[in-house]
This record gives sequence, structure tokens and C-alpha cells, in this order.
Amino acid sequence: MREYNIFRLKNHALLMALAAVYPLTASAAGAARVDFAVGTVNVVAAGGVVRSASKGTELQSGEALVTGEGGRAQLRFSDGGMVSLQPGSEYRIDEYRFSASQNGEEKGFFSLVKGGLRTITGQIGRNDKAAYRVKTNVATIGIRGTEFTVVYTGANSIAVATGEGVIEVCNNAGCAILPSGTSAIVSGPDTRIERSEVRPRLDPAQPEDIRPYVFASSDARQNDGSIAPVSAPLRSGGNYAVAYAYRNESTQAVQATGVSPTSASFTDMSSMQAFIDGTKNFAVGSPVGSFAIDGVLGWGRWNNGTVTDNTTEALTNLHYVAGTPVSLAGLTGIANFNAFGGTNATHKDSGTGIVTVGDVATGTMTVNLTTSTIQNLALNVAINGGNVAINESNIAVTGAGTFNYLSISTVSGFFAGANASFAGLTYSTSGGAAGLTGGNVTGSVVFSR
Repeated sequence: MREYNIFRLKNHALLMALAAVYPLTASAAGAARVDFAVGTVNVVAAGGVVRSASKGTELQSGEALVTGEGGRAQLRFSDGGMVSLQPGSEYRIDEYRFSASQNGEEKGFFSLVKGGLRTITGQIGRNDKAAYRVKTNVATIGIRGTEFTVVYTGANSIAVATGEGVIEVCNNAGCAILPSGTSAIVSGPDTRIERSEVRPRLDPAQPEDIRPYVFASSDARQNDGSIAPVSAPLRSGGNYAVAYAYRNESTQAVQATGVSPTSASFTDMSSMQAFIDGTKNFAVGSPVGSFAIDGVLGWGRWNNGTVTDNTTEALTNLHYVAGTPVSLAGLTGIANFNAFGGTNATHKDSGTGIVTVGDVATGTMTVNLTTSTIQNLALNVAINGGNVAINESNIAVTGAGTFNYLSISTVSGFFAGANASFAGLTYSTSGGAAGLTGGNVTGSVVFSR
């Protein structure tokens, strides 16, 4: 049962009102314009030059808006997005590109250096979620929706809440998906993202048109008093499916397969420590990061580890998706899945030993539930300054809800969750399109519908 829809904000009227007051405009001379400023508000240029900001002041890509202890400001971007800053904030426009034609080169990369903000996103990121992100000291926030709040609660801790849509919060420990009305705290760059039922608020009260909602509630606590995680943990035991891809250091070959059922062990933070595939026993050496959602699906990467059969061999960069597989039997119709997370792609050159790390794959999957067939799988992996595409079709899904497919690429995975609401897979494919040779590009991807 999904646990995270605790509150549901009804902001549709608010969003429509904002659209009427602040209509979308084509790209002007600046990336953004100050629509509201009170108290001490300054613009800091990339070279460090400071100028005072007031209503109508334009900001360029590379500039930052800084509010003093009594200052508040509201920015409107040329793509229709809006940002409201609380006192004592610094918000930098790292890179911004937008044209009314939306030619695929749009980009909105921002940094919240200190303080807090509430934002209603514009057109950037609607078609390509990877085109938008907000970085903080401890996590990076990507959008899959329209409105969220983020506030520093310490030098290296933040609180995040989603108003409308869905956001993805990622740090070194993994990623969390926060749907409408949910909140989370991040206590450091390497700590697990944890759920909280208290929404961060921006004080003092913001201008009337974007005043944040405030809920009277307490933290969601576990029996030991700690804050409940964003999702239920995975428990050690059997009947799991594990799709994985790794590099065998003895043979210098990439191995990729999916197994079901199998046993797996996890920490209380849902980081997989070991699993069994037939007679092979896999054990982690040092994990890079992991995350789980709803207690039915988890993913991560091991930097190194071992695989033991008759002998013990070293492995590197093992990508995995683990969970309880579910059958598609009894489900009908066409289901569209969108990628929302996974592990950063890796490639190791067998000649030079150089490891290249790319981005998390993005893409979609269309599934015919009636026939238990993945009609189309389309993934894009950004790595080495280029892109690797994975396009496969007519992948048969077994009665257990798993699939293994070997064609131009190797793809293995399974469906999980109520009514097969999630899916996860690992892939291994040539990196030639991105100029990588001497080994395959591997990674994992998770989907929801």
C-alpha cells in the first residue's frame, strides 16, 4: 500500500490565477525579472559586482538574487516559472536557456545557496525533466510536476515539500520521489532522505498570491523515535527478483541477467548487501548508493564486491534492481510507464581501466498488459558527453512478471507493486555512440505508471 499521499493540496485554482496574472512570455533580454521586492534585495553578478534589485530588475544567467535579513523577493522567469525567496536567501541562476519555440535546448539549472524558496515551475522541464534542477548543499531537486518548497534548516540540512505534481530529491545516499502533499528532510549529502509530515514554511508570510500552506501536524515517528523514512524498507528474505549487471574483473566481461525467485539481504536502510543467483553468491564490498520505494522495489550500485561459485572473483560497478515481482495476469489494456530514477550509468575501458560515469537513464516503456508484452522500450543514457540510445520492442514478460531480453542490448527486469504500478530493469549496451569502447555501458532504471 502506498504510504506517501498524506496531504493533497488543491492548488489548481492558484495555478490558474497565476497563469492569468503572469502569462507566458517569449525569452526576453533577461532570464528573469523581479516582480516583487521588499527590504534589502541585491543582484550579484558572476564577477561579484553587486547592484540593488527592485521591481522590474532583470537577471541574467549566471547571476544570483540575494535577500537580506528583512528582505523578500519574487522572480518571474521568461518560461512562466515563478520563485519566491524568504529573508536571508541566496538563489543563483546557474544556466538558463529558453525560447518560446521550445526547440529542445531549454535548460533551467539553479542553486539555492542558503535560505528558502517556493517555486511554481514554468515550461522548462515539462517535456524533458532533465532540463530542470535545483541544487543545494546536500541534495539536488528535479521536477516531475509544478510546485515545491525547499528550506535550509541548517548549514547542511534541508526540508522539502511538494505542492502540486511530483519532485525527485537525490543525494549520495539515493533518490526519493515526493508526490503532491508530501514532505521530506535531508540531514546531509550522504544521509538517507526521510519523510516528515511537517511542511517547511517560509517566514514571514509571502505575498498573497503565493502564500504557502501550513499544516498543524507532528513528525511521523518510528518506534525508536526516529523519523519514518520516505518509503517502507526492504526486508531480508526470499522470493525476491534481482535484475543486475556488473563487470567481472577476472574476465573483464560485463555480465547482465535477471533472476527470480531469489533471496537477498538488506540493511535497515534498504541497501542490498548480498543475494543469490543459483549457485552464485554475490556480496557487496562498498556500495555507492541505494534507495527503495513502497517496500516493494529498490535499486542501487555497488562500487565493488565479490561473486562466489567454485571460486571467488572480484566484481565492480554492480547495478541492481530488487523487489517482489508481480504477475501481469488479469490486467488488461495498454499501460505507459515513465522512468523516474535509477543508477548512474557506468563504463570501464578494459584497456585503460578508466571508469566513466554518466547520468541516470531517462525514457518510457509501453506495455500491453493483456498479452504480457513490453511493446516498446525507449531509453536514453547521457554519458561521456554523448548519448546512448536503447530501443527494443516485443519483449515477452513471464507469468512471474519478469523479463530477460538479449538483442542489440541486454535488458532484464520485472514488474512490482499493486497492479504492476512499478517496473525496474538493468541494461548493458554498447557505448560506441558516445565514443566509448572496450566494454559496455551498464545501469539500472525504475519506472512508474
